[in-house]
Amino acid sequence: MNIDKEREYVLLSWKWCWDKDHLVFWGHQTADEEKRSYGGYTMDVEGCEKYTEQELIESHHRFWGSQRMHELDREGTYAIKLSDLLKFGQKKTIIYK
Repeated sequence: MNIDKEREYVLLSWKWCWDKDHLVFWGHQTADEEKRSYGGYTMDVEGCEKYTEQELIESHHRFWGSQRMHELDREGTYAIKLSDLLKFGQKKTIIYK
């Protein structure tokens, strides 16, 4: 699957994150030519959907840490750049079945 380098954002569901080591993201990863996934949750940052900034602006999502976000809403979902997840010290979560 080829992910466009502009698809550098994920949707972080702040409501379902219980600490900085257990982050929850929206969707499942799609190919560039497919319709973006906005449903379902995952803790797998590598398997969640990736979005462009323009897609998220058009769908009226709030951005983490930007002037577009006036206050943190614990119930909210925020667009965040993958590279900014390092600020959380986010660790990869492995789920065994």
